[in-house]
Formats: sequence, structure tokens, C-alpha cells
Amino acid sequence: MERTKDSYLVSVIVPTYNEAGNIEATIRKVSGMLSDNQINGEIIVVDDNSPDGTPEIASRLSDTCPVRVFVRSNERGLATAVKRGFELARGDICLVIDADLSHPLDKIPEMIHPILQGNCDMTVGSRYIARGGCEGWSLRRRLIRKVSGFLARGVTNLSDPTTGFMAIKRSLLDGLNLDPVGWKIVLEVIVRAKPRVIEIPIIFVDRQKGESKLNVKAQMEYLLHLWKLYSFKYDIVFQFIKFCLVGLSGLVVDTAILVGLVEILSFDPRFAAVFSFSGAASWNYLLNRILTFKDGRYTKKIYSYVSFVIICLMGLGIRIGVMHLLLEYVGMGKGRLYILASILGIFSATIFNNLIVLKDENRISPD
Repeated sequence: MERTKDSYLVSVIVPTYNEAGNIEATIRKVSGMLSDNQINGEIIVVDDNSPDGTPEIASRLSDTCPVRVFVRSNERGLATAVKRGFELARGDICLVIDADLSHPLDKIPEMIHPILQGNCDMTVGSRYIARGGCEGWSLRRRLIRKVSGFLARGVTNLSDPTTGFMAIKRSLLDGLNLDPVGWKIVLEVIVRAKPRVIEIPIIFVDRQKGESKLNVKAQMEYLLHLWKLYSFKYDIVFQFIKFCLVGLSGLVVDTAILVGLVEILSFDPRFAAVFSFSGAASWNYLLNRILTFKDGRYTKKIYSYVSFVIICLMGLGIRIGVMHLLLEYVGMGKGRLYILASILGIFSATIFNNLIVLKDENRISPD
């Protein structure tokens, strides 16, 4: 059953930092749009402890506008400010806008309506569909946005993945583990919540007051955020790649120990392989816990390490067997050909070990 606008509460989230020149106009315009369209709403300003008086200006408007102000003293960043706004929101729908009047606030009813009608879970303001656009942008800025959008194609098919204008059903955010970096909360929500999305055309205009937050740091944070989202969406592929890279580093450790024991202490290569295996297995386990499976609790439960070593011991048997055949029957016992024999032995066991460990990650996990 459809619910009317009157039965819904809309939470308009406004992240701010040094927006003293814009925040009053933004709050008054949003308040007017809600009132004129008979939308029950609240305005939540999440400020990063602006030194220019932004939160004080916003707070003074609470007598005439439905605004609440929350000041963060220990956190910074637009995306995390929006996340905090989600947590503070009491509404059925959360609407996110910039504080600099760059988003067309007269589009608020159009952003909310498809969600109220049950046609989607989320609406996103797009500058790159019919009737959308940007006013006064330089060629350089357009190019940056195009490249940024292209880089996000692997995680979303939105026409404008770098937009910041969005509305979403509050229920989709409950229990959602958002982990944004920098300034693009829309991408974070779309990738993790997987909502049904409708794009709404908007005309984006540059801010008239204050300074833009789009700098080199913001662009680097965007790239880091993309990396995290790709890792999340293609988790199995990224785990396998990282697992293989860790294995390659383990090969270097293994070979270094092997050569040292053979060349300096005159160990038999097959006997030396037992010690080089022990060092490399410990190295691989540590890196896989930190980088591949991202589990910081490996130090608390020793049995996970023992399980890992037991699995690898199966591969060690294969490796030493291959080394023995190569050293005794293929003529690799001469000179330093034992190194090649060791590497071929390792490769013979690697596929077995990798598949078993990746498949059985739950079994070797500390959980």
C-alpha cells in the first residue's frame, strides 16, 4: 500500500565545513521547499567543527526552520559526515545535498516522489542525462569528472557516479556497513546496498560563496575509495590476486633461506627446504592474515596458524618429492641448479596449496 507524503518524514542531510556564506540560504530554501510541497521534513546539519561560525548560524535558525545541528570534533570528511547524518536521521527517506547551493533544491519533490510511489529505493541527481548539465564548468573540471566517472564503471552503471545529490529509503541503511573515504557517499551506498535506482536530471551550478573542497587530496581519496569498492564488489578475485602476490613474496623468502643454508652451511637442498618452507610458511600466513583475509585476530588463536601449516605440509611433501626426482634423475644436483629444482618443486605444490587455503579460508580463520 502506497503511503502519502504526509505520512512520511524526510531527513535532509547537509554536511558542512566553512559554509558560513551559504548555510542560512540553504536551510531557508530547503525549509521553504518542504513547507510549500507539504512534505514533513527535518534538516540535519553535520558540521566538521567549522571555525567560520557555520554551526552557530545554522543553530540560530532552529526557531523558524526544522533544523538540528551536530558538530563533529574528532572526524573530518564529507562522506563520513553524511554517514553520521544517516545515523541521526529520524525520517523514512534520507535526502543528501551540498551546503553550497550547487544542487537544485527545487528538485527535492522530484527526488522524493519515485521513492514514495514505490518505483525505486533510491534517486540520484544526474548531470549527464537528458535535461541535465553543468553551468560554468571549465574544460579541466569537465575532464576530471569524465575520468572519475569512467573509473567507476566497474562498480556502477550510473551516468553520473560522482554526484552528491541523492535520496534513499532509510530502511536500506539499517545494518549497512558503510565505510566511505573522502567525499563520494553515493557510490558507497549504491555498491553496498544494491538499491533500485532512478536518475533524476539536474543542472549543477558552481558555488557563489566559499571555497571548493575539490583538491588533490580529495581526488586521491576518491581513488582510494574506488579501490575499496572494487575490492568489496570483486572480493574473490582480489583475494586470489593478493594471495598470489603473497605467495610470490614467500617464494623470495623461501629461496633466500634455502640458498643461505646450502651455500653457507652446506645443507643438502632437500633438508634445507624443510627450514626454508618453515620460514616462508610463517611469512605467508602473516601477510595473508593482514592483507588477504584482513583478520587482525590471528595472534589470539594459535590453532589457525597450526591449521595453515598442516595444509602447507601436504605441499611440502610434493615439493621435496619433485626436488628429489630432479636432483637425482634429471641432473639438477650440479652447481646451483638445485635452486631451479626447488622453484619447480614449489610450483608443483603451489596450485594445490592455494586452492585448498582459499577454499577452506573459513577453516583456517580464527573464527
